[in-house]
Amino acid sequence: MNDTPPLSIVKYLRSFCMADNILTYLHIDEEGNLVAWGGYPRHYGLDNLAVGQAATEQLFFLEGMLPLEHSQILKFLALEGGQVAHIHLLPIRSSTWVLLFDASQAHDQQQEMQQQLNELSILSYRQSRMLQDLEETRHKLLEEKQKLAEANKLKGEFIAGLSHELRTPLSSIVGYTKLLDESPAAKEQMSNYLGTVQNNAEQLLGLIDNVLDQARLDSNSVEIKPVTCHVRKLLDNLKQLFFPMAREKRLNFQINISLNTPDHIQIDELHLRQILINLMTNALKFTHEGEVSVNVSWAANTFYFSVKDSGPGIDKAQQEKIFKAFHRSENTQHVQGAGLGLSISYRLVEQMGGKLEVESSLGQGATFHGQVYAPQAQNLSIDHMLEKSQPQDNIHDPAATQIQVSDEPKKATILLAEDSRGIRMLMELYIQEGGYQVLSVEDGEAAVQLALAEQPDLILMDMQMPVLDGFHAVEQLRSKGCVTPIIALSASHIDLDKQQALSVGCNDYLIKPIELQTLLTTLKRFLEPS
Repeated sequence: MNDTPPLSIVKYLRSFCMADNILTYLHIDEEGNLVAWGGYPRHYGLDNLAVGQAATEQLFFLEGMLPLEHSQILKFLALEGGQVAHIHLLPIRSSTWVLLFDASQAHDQQQEMQQQLNELSILSYRQSRMLQDLEETRHKLLEEKQKLAEANKLKGEFIAGLSHELRTPLSSIVGYTKLLDESPAAKEQMSNYLGTVQNNAEQLLGLIDNVLDQARLDSNSVEIKPVTCHVRKLLDNLKQLFFPMAREKRLNFQINISLNTPDHIQIDELHLRQILINLMTNALKFTHEGEVSVNVSWAANTFYFSVKDSGPGIDKAQQEKIFKAFHRSENTQHVQGAGLGLSISYRLVEQMGGKLEVESSLGQGATFHGQVYAPQAQNLSIDHMLEKSQPQDNIHDPAATQIQVSDEPKKATILLAEDSRGIRMLMELYIQEGGYQVLSVEDGEAAVQLALAEQPDLILMDMQMPVLDGFHAVEQLRSKGCVTPIIALSASHIDLDKQQALSVGCNDYLIKPIELQTLLTTLKRFLEPS
């Protein structure tokens, strides 16, 4: 059923549509003249429309478009009145109808959207450039990191090489001066001279060791290895080591152990010893009167220690720098040393899961407080059981701990491979002192040939030699079926060098300078097993 709406409703709808869209319509006859118009032409700047005149002269957008063959829509056309409109051109019955719909708001929205798109495009471009710049920076940082790692590697190799070059002659100096000093024919004055030479050589060796330690800490190659540590034995050894220095300076020197400290703790004993030695050395070195005291205690899996002195003290400004490598305060410039001891101790304590602090003021001495993680260990460690198994009659017999020189025929033949003539001669004296026969060569190639030909009972192999180094010499011997015990000799403290020596087939690793007692004990362990 067709129900045509009343004319009033149609007019209302028409007026509403026209008002809402600001509709304007123009009727043009087949000759192109304007015959009628309606709506809101003034809104679009069409103020002077004239019926009966050519439409193209009144409406610029119709230029060249009449007569119209088919419908067209001109979107977002800017008119003279400043408005923007959608213009619909409709050919109907030989005439043309032009409808104008306001599009200013839609145009503004489109412009705003386009602006946002443009801004988004710019932001996207900037983000792309930023990401590109970040990637380039990352590559540069990676290259710098690689260069830094290479520089650190070269520095480590240089320090290791320098250490070998320095330790070899110093080892010779220490060994020969000790032999001369212990000789029955040595005069008192000569003995004093030799003692001075030996002390200075040992000081240089200590300096080299500190530089190596600092290099290992810088390269993060220090490995913490907890073992069962006998606390009182460690501190007794340190007391014996430092008591002569304290007595010479007439200082009151004490090491106090609290009652709650267990006999055995689980800790890296080697590095703990190094930390305490550095702190005690500094305290005794800078204190000229009064006392130096060491206090240790233990609680809740933590080992506490402090080293207190009555020295000149440290002002607040210096306390902030005292744990930095190579730092020397003004009042310590006259004291020998490279300023590495405290830096090494501080970083070792950190590596062991603890902290090291200083409490001091000028003229009031200094106290270094430290703590490290150290759980209690079982008292019945291997060392403890070995101590209990020793015959009681030998506990206080000094002769029981000495290496006896035998007058019997040589018990074993030892092949010594060492390129340094001085060290080779010294080691020959040590070996002969132990009652062994010695064969000597000065390079790895000769060592391989002589070892295969003579079948010695043990080989002492220097790791750094010309022609063929010790590492490759040991590899060749093991590849040819040689099962003779081989002990590596090296001036390097670096763990990687030790691990490499053991991995190629060495049975043990001795670091120069090697003391007579250490060498003979090691030889006896391999040649005279109990």
